[in-house]
Amino acid sequence: MMHDHLLLKDFLKDDEKYYVAKSLFSSNIKSNLHSHDFYEMFFVEKGTFIHYINNEKYYLPVQSIQFIYPDDTHCFSAKKDKETTITNLAFYFSELDDKCKSFFNRIKEENSNKGIPSVYALDYQWNSIFSKLGKIKQMPMEVQEYYFQSIIYDYIFIYNTNKLNALNNEIIPGWLQSAKEEMKKQDNFVIGLKRFIEISGKSHEHLSRQMKKYYNQTPAQWINQLRLEKMKILLLTTKMDILDIVYDVGFHNVSYCYSLFKKKNLLTPKEFREGNRRIFNT
Repeated sequence: MMHDHLLLKDFLKDDEKYYVAKSLFSSNIKSNLHSHDFYEMFFVEKGTFIHYINNEKYYLPVQSIQFIYPDDTHCFSAKKDKETTITNLAFYFSELDDKCKSFFNRIKEENSNKGIPSVYALDYQWNSIFSKLGKIKQMPMEVQEYYFQSIIYDYIFIYNTNKLNALNNEIIPGWLQSAKEEMKKQDNFVIGLKRFIEISGKSHEHLSRQMKKYYNQTPAQWINQLRLEKMKILLLTTKMDILDIVYDVGFHNVSYCYSLFKKKNLLTPKEFREGNRRIFNT
């Protein structure tokens, strides 16, 4: 497939060594497929970034960082009806010190030369690396190198902690934790799976795999759990009609809702309400 080949010299001015730029993408804009003669990192500041790299498609949420090799062929856009802001950092391999060169050569081999996965930065990691990224071009030329090397070492630390956490299954990915917190809001869990996918910025398949991995539940099972818990609260604290409650928490199939409720609570919604009212009245 034909693609563009970008040259870093076309972006640099005077004696610059690093190219830093902020870009805004909307869903109706998709970049041209391209490779380049330089190494590149991009940092997702806002929205969900859709990245097509080496014939694969990835959804990258806020605080994602992607490292790109010169021979990676890629392009990008934003999610439908959304805007995404990213910052790019481009540089020649020669700007890396020997330890960093060795690291990037090794992980390229580990990933079968297909490019390396994006990483997710925790808040403190993101604030550190993004602060330096925003200041690097404001620094005198002799200071920019120190900022650049610090950004690279920050990235290596984030990459290694992401990898270690994935191997140990000890820390749940930040994007998943954030998405689950948002889904606890009634306006979101009433909408259901579609909303969970949208908030997470991941595909249905990836979201399902991660939910099974970390919580041993499918996204739909977890959403129904939220709905059932809200249903119990409404049964106990309001005089709403039970059918109204069923629809209010997001269920569209009454018999299915009743079946789930009885399986979890060993009582029908009516029995649950009446039984607990008697307890509260004694």
